[in-house]
Amino acid sequence: MRNWFLIALADLFAAAVIGLLLRMLFLVELPFVRFRPWLHGHSHTALLGWLFIGVVVALLHDGGQGKVGPRVRPLLIGLQTMVVLMLLSFPLQGYGAVSITASSIHLLLAFALLIILWRTSEQWPARGSGGLTRWAIAMFVLSTCGVFAIGPIIATGNQGKEIYYWAVQFFLHFQFNGWFWFAAMALGARWAERQGLDLVIDKLTMALWVLSAVLTYALAIAWSEPHPAVFATVSAAVALQVWAAWRTFAMLRRSHKLASERMPALAKVLIGIALVSMAMKVLVQASVAIPSVAVMALTIRHFVMGFIHLNTLGTMTSLLVAYAIANGWFDVRLTAVRVGLGALIGGIILSELLLFTQGTFFWAGLGLIPGHYLHMVIASGLMPIGVLLMLVSDIWQRRHTT
Repeated sequence: MRNWFLIALADLFAAAVIGLLLRMLFLVELPFVRFRPWLHGHSHTALLGWLFIGVVVALLHDGGQGKVGPRVRPLLIGLQTMVVLMLLSFPLQGYGAVSITASSIHLLLAFALLIILWRTSEQWPARGSGGLTRWAIAMFVLSTCGVFAIGPIIATGNQGKEIYYWAVQFFLHFQFNGWFWFAAMALGARWAERQGLDLVIDKLTMALWVLSAVLTYALAIAWSEPHPAVFATVSAAVALQVWAAWRTFAMLRRSHKLASERMPALAKVLIGIALVSMAMKVLVQASVAIPSVAVMALTIRHFVMGFIHLNTLGTMTSLLVAYAIANGWFDVRLTAVRVGLGALIGGIILSELLLFTQGTFFWAGLGLIPGHYLHMVIASGLMPIGVLLMLVSDIWQRRHTT
């Protein structure tokens, strides 16, 4: 499982390099980089490579109890092959024959792998990691309805219209607020169960999370349909989400001390970043219940990108790397690993601060912060450097221990 996690981490490196190139476009001319096709390559490699493979591998690893079996290995090979094809084809052709085919095959293989994960999770506590994992899978399947709707929408001449963007947002919403959110909680719950911690999610809290995940989709369409009923749904959804977060926080406090004693120091730092990111995500969505704030948050690109990266980097990447450290997949005694982690963490925090600060300046009518795009390049550059150092340290360690 460790090898597959490192392969997924290599996907993060590739996505981070593309992200850096996209940031550099605001400073220098890069004739070989077309923004939109390369952005698709960046997002697909990050979501379908690093995060999907990383999450499934971590859950199937199950604290060292799971292994890459004869059914799992070919699926992982197929998934990674499709990720490489998407990484190469999107920058070259955008949405074309190769990239669409690779995306479609990846989805089919993902379904097959998630069936195995579902069956594995049936052996875990239903009111803990088992229930959370199955809800995560259900949200992943639900998100694909948005993908399947895009074809008919385009075929009927509605590409570029509101319904097209609603379908895209449907997929993204249930990926970020469903699949990734529940998977993050499942990872934490499974680790706690392996440590013998009493971590039970009651039915009400689980129901609140599920219902709020469904209803907060209204946030995705509020910008185009500022109807009172839409904002009423948003208000109800964020109220449920805040309630669920409060109940979950109260549950975590009861086991905080014991969990802290059993977690490596660097892993605790990453988990702290993940928890802060999750709390900020809930607070941001709560603030968007106010119509004027919703329009501002959903139309200023810096806020949109900051929110997306808050989920993908602040929460999920931090949790996955923390899981790897907790399981000894990286030797944190090595200087390269510590420096790499520091660069990755610094890049995540700095980029989020820059995105939300600049977004606030735009909202207040204060214009562009001097040197903003250079600062973004520096922050973005820290992340691939950090990941590369971690990968290189692993190669160095293997050569000197064999």
